[in-house]
Amino acid sequence: MLRGHTGGAMRTHIAITLAGAALGLIQGCAASDQDAADTSGASTPVTAAGSSGDAVSGGGTGPDTTGGPGTATATGITGDTDDTSATSGLDTSSDGGPTVYFDIGTTPDAPSVDPRCEQNLDIVFVMDVSTTMAQFLGIMSEEMLAVDAAVTELALLGEPHYGLAVFVDDHLLVNAGAPYQDALALQADFDTWATFAASNSQVGGGNSNSTWTENSLDALHAAATEFEWRPAATTTRIIVHTTDDTFWDGPTFANGVNIVHGYAETVDALQDASVRVYSFADDIGGSCNCDDVTPGWSSDYMGMPAIPVATDGGVFAIAGVLQGNVSLVDALDAAVGESFCEPYEPVG
Repeated sequence: MLRGHTGGAMRTHIAITLAGAALGLIQGCAASDQDAADTSGASTPVTAAGSSGDAVSGGGTGPDTTGGPGTATATGITGDTDDTSATSGLDTSSDGGPTVYFDIGTTPDAPSVDPRCEQNLDIVFVMDVSTTMAQFLGIMSEEMLAVDAAVTELALLGEPHYGLAVFVDDHLLVNAGAPYQDALALQADFDTWATFAASNSQVGGGNSNSTWTENSLDALHAAATEFEWRPAATTTRIIVHTTDDTFWDGPTFANGVNIVHGYAETVDALQDASVRVYSFADDIGGSCNCDDVTPGWSSDYMGMPAIPVATDGGVFAIAGVLQGNVSLVDALDAAVGESFCEPYEPVG
């Protein structure tokens, strides 16, 4: 059984617009409405130029690929409406970039620090390395250092930890589940697996990949249960998952591989580990490039919430990244922005 909120209630996050790759909005993690001298009562959205990286809600018809350059927006996709009393304003006088303040008054006041902001950040990338994913892996490699530079601007307890799991019909938790020494080491492995994708092989060798369906579930389960996550009480835990197709639902035997874990079991493991899943997924796929591949990613699967919904995460349009319409850095910044310092609220 999937666990979390009952009655199908879903929290609606407020859209956060980010300035390029900057993470100014999430650096303060301010508590809302703490300045007793604030008399404006206004609520002003934070907006700035960037490339679009829209997270789309689960239960819909598929990832939104219509966004173009202009704004970078992250929209959460789960249950009861958040408190919208926090207000934000911009001061660009210091270094040319926007400085975010909360509780707008006559003179902007610096944010007070929410103790939840004193967190570690662990991110595990769970990557489809089948042939069609080579381009995305290359983009991920190119952007990884920019992502790392952005997240290290947060008020972290320690350095960010990164992990990697890869899958075709089989899967592998790379580096035996230990975090990488740094982002450069992870970038090198992205390059390795981007080259591997051209081989049309299974991760562990043996038979070639002759099917479009892949093994996301075993890879997600391994990341949730076998990666060396730091304690959940002091760590924001995120999985960045990518695939352009659907998944085997175990236990089953497919394309010469034992698929061990089923959908509900995988969601339970993710929820038990307090892991948020942000997926880069497609809407149409399969051998004919005409099949609906949204179930489980941006729409329900067999009456169960999509994995990003169930784990308090989100989903982005992989096609937008490949077409250059969605900034990968902005999208990942948005994912961290929706998660860091926020309570974990699974659904289902």
